[in-house]
Amino acid sequence: MQDEGGHGEAGQGLAESEERYRLISEVISDYTFSTRLDARGELDHHWVAGAFERITGYTYEEYVARGGWRAALHPDDAAQDERDMEALRANRAVVTELRTFKKGGALLWVRVYGHPVWDPAKNQLVGIYGAVQDITERKQAEAEREALIRELEAKNAELERFAYTVSHDLKSPLITIRGFLSFVEQDAVAGNLERVRSDLARIQDAVDKMQRLLNELLELSRVGRVVSPPQVIPFGPLAHEALALVAGRLRARGVAVKIAEGLPAAWGDRARLLEVLQNLVDNAAKFMGDQKQPQVEIGMREAAGERIFFVSDNGQGIDSRFRDRVFGLFEKLDPDSEGTGVGLALVKRIVDLHHGRVWVESEGIGRGTTVCFTLAEAPAPAAPPPAGR
Repeated sequence: MQDEGGHGEAGQGLAESEERYRLISEVISDYTFSTRLDARGELDHHWVAGAFERITGYTYEEYVARGGWRAALHPDDAAQDERDMEALRANRAVVTELRTFKKGGALLWVRVYGHPVWDPAKNQLVGIYGAVQDITERKQAEAEREALIRELEAKNAELERFAYTVSHDLKSPLITIRGFLSFVEQDAVAGNLERVRSDLARIQDAVDKMQRLLNELLELSRVGRVVSPPQVIPFGPLAHEALALVAGRLRARGVAVKIAEGLPAAWGDRARLLEVLQNLVDNAAKFMGDQKQPQVEIGMREAAGERIFFVSDNGQGIDSRFRDRVFGLFEKLDPDSEGTGVGLALVKRIVDLHHGRVWVESEGIGRGTTVCFTLAEAPAPAAPPPAGR
């Protein structure tokens, strides 16, 4: 038997389902919907109820006028939506999670429960009813949890490398000390005071190396725990202060330094960012190679709307294979060079804590090195209060 709308028993069943969902929607925070398929098989919104306007930001009339569900759907989820429709056309219910756009452009994650309304006489889909739940907060929490898990995995891997390298690098001076202590005893018994003095000097060198390692490890461990309140930092004066701290090495190597004019202000922990510049300038001066006219430049450039600070030199350069490796703890491309290999690891840790990025640019051996890093921009000053009458 046909009803006035011409849908027969399927139409009557749909009407009953709609009434049930209207009643249910009054007591839930999601929204329910009913959609019919027109003669061409296209979606034709019939009604919605519940928290529709709160979730979408639209009135029902606005939503339909702008194109309905398909218009609000994120383009990257269109293929999933089509697969869901194929399931419904095969008389199978679907539960799916998709992204849609709220009025004003905000992105929402929604969980959709869709149930087919089936016409057994025609053996085809004639409508869909279901519910939509806003799961944006849950998705954000999941994303934050996954990011935290990845961060913890990276920290654990770093800790493993840290334990290995500390064990390896501290073992070396201990072996030296142990070996030369036996020589001291032998040379003392033989009455060779010159050899005794030489042995003690080697022991002292090993002790000094161990002390430097322990000091730098302590400094590295403090990064991230002892942080001064962030402040606006004029970058030019900060660069001049960093040069004063490494003036001895710069003079000894005859390094000319240029600081770009008009460097902008940055935002962060002043003491830590000073460490970044000090380490980068010191590192640049240290690895000049046989450059006859060593030069270092501190500057800033903009790319893709991003401010990129840099410390550039015309020294010995870095092979492209090792550009990422140089930021590892105790990584020294030249094992005979000065230092412990902690400096650039410290730089990376500080930049990471300032939510920036750091990387190396070099055209190869003998062609200089540029260490680039990004920092947060200084916040805009607060607007002055309105003048009184």
